[in-house]
Amino acid sequence: MMRQSESNAEIGGMQLLKMTAFLTAVLAGCQTTMPRLELAGKGQEQDQVSAWLADLNRQGDHAGAVVVLKEGQVWGQWFHGVERGGGAPVGSSSMFRLASVSKQFTAAGVLTAVAQGRLGLDDDIRVWLLECPYEGVTVRHLMQHVSGIPDFYMDLPIPDRGFLGIGDVAAALPQAPPMERAVGAAFEYSNTGYVLLAALLERVYDQPFEELMMQQVFGPAGLECTRVWNLFSTEEDWPNKTWSMDGTESDAPQIEPTELDGVAGDGGTFMCAEDVPRWNAWWTSNAAVPDSILQQAFAPVDLPDEGLSDYGFGWSLPDTAHASHSGAWLGARTWWWRSRDGQDAVVVLNHTGSKQAVEMGQAIQDSLW
Repeated sequence: MMRQSESNAEIGGMQLLKMTAFLTAVLAGCQTTMPRLELAGKGQEQDQVSAWLADLNRQGDHAGAVVVLKEGQVWGQWFHGVERGGGAPVGSSSMFRLASVSKQFTAAGVLTAVAQGRLGLDDDIRVWLLECPYEGVTVRHLMQHVSGIPDFYMDLPIPDRGFLGIGDVAAALPQAPPMERAVGAAFEYSNTGYVLLAALLERVYDQPFEELMMQQVFGPAGLECTRVWNLFSTEEDWPNKTWSMDGTESDAPQIEPTELDGVAGDGGTFMCAEDVPRWNAWWTSNAAVPDSILQQAFAPVDLPDEGLSDYGFGWSLPDTAHASHSGAWLGARTWWWRSRDGQDAVVVLNHTGSKQAVEMGQAIQDSLW
């Protein structure tokens, strides 16, 4: 049983702007020094980024995929390491666990349901989660991490099957801890909130979360190598799936899923580099969700206890022109930063427990913009 340590490892479970400062302070004392990325020479930037990433890989600090978009196009992409111990080299079709970056996909599922008229952002969640004891919580509150519902799911008892599922989290609501703050009063990052959104979507569509996300979101978005996976999935393995590894070496040991990996919504999405530009463009404008609904994902909420929040729907909002999110679970270390107009993005997909994935992504964006 490693649930507490695994909970602590969930870097996505912290407000991103505060998390970045935390990571910088903590990791400074426990990692090798990351070489600086200094770009010089017009037209040679791609080569310099390539050399820098190769150096990080040689140091054992990175393996996986890095994708950079500029002016809406792939400006550069780089691949290092293997998909699993003794496996094929990482490539553009290798599918990486996104950890908490998955929350933007869950948010997209909700926005799709709203666009279809199946639910409203300001609906009380008890319309669908009948067992919920908390009053006045809306879908929007869950999306913005301001519901006041305690983040309780990682402390639930594990069923006899050996792992927890989305339905178990919803079923535990009547016995869940009391609220610690008023609905809509303050930001508190909540993995539980996004698992409950997955449970709500399952009831809206009367389908398993994995299935509905494929049919309602991934397929219509044109994503070719993106999927939800958890311990309830029919397939344990599939071509190009990366496995979490404890290190960048080609024979590094594999990190196995835990008893918490039957849930999804807060995590559970896998994606390849080929789908990055398609998904990045979806958040600017798409055929499934009108812009009037889509842009609400990037609208911060004014909280009576804290002022303006820096979180939308599955995205942190560092400033008015950009959005970002990180994730960490098992070996996954993910960073997604994008301009709100969809023209620029830096995406780091790492499956080897890198302590520098966020720092790498930020170094690239700081050097190019």
